[in-house]
Amino acid sequence: MRPRPGRAPRGYRSPVPVVIVTVDDVHLAELDAVAQSLRRHGLQVEQVLPEVGLITGQLPVGHALAELRVEGVAAVEEARSIRLPPPDAAVQ
Repeated sequence: MRPRPGRAPRGYRSPVPVVIVTVDDVHLAELDAVAQSLRRHGLQVEQVLPEVGLITGQLPVGHALAELRVEGVAAVEEARSIRLPPPDAAVQ
């Protein structure tokens, strides 16, 4: 099974972190402009979610999360994966 783009094989950390950017309330109406600014700072934008004020994307190796602290950004964090066992697993 091949990993999806931007995802590391199980047990390995991806060299290209998936990032979640939260846009502040003042700039929600300008979400596309904030996304464009993030692109200029190196973020490969994957999704712009206006309903919740989030932008997701990948940050290439060599870029720091702090580079994405542009006007309109309230928070930047690396996405985390959580895996749960199937419902019929012995341990719940």
